[in-house]
Amino acid sequence: MAPENNPRQQKKAMWNRVESWVRLLLRRDTPWQVKAILGAAVVYLLSPVDLIPDWILGYGLLDDLTIVSLLVALALKIAQKNDLT
Repeated sequence: MAPENNPRQQKKAMWNRVESWVRLLLRRDTPWQVKAILGAAVVYLLSPVDLIPDWILGYGLLDDLTIVSLLVALALKIAQKNDLT
């Protein structure tokens, strides 16, 4: 499916994706490894401790985005292996 050009549709698609990740986190049949990885992504995102401080313009937020994206991708790969997605 090609990405929409409408910012409103893109925002809705992003939130739908986040909602699906939350549902995966809350499912009873989700393996503990997936829950731990998604939980670590949330903790890292909310934690004031970062690899690169947020006040360093651009790079501080980029490390948050990179780490969280990698953790979510890993969790989804494990979930797909278990036929949960």
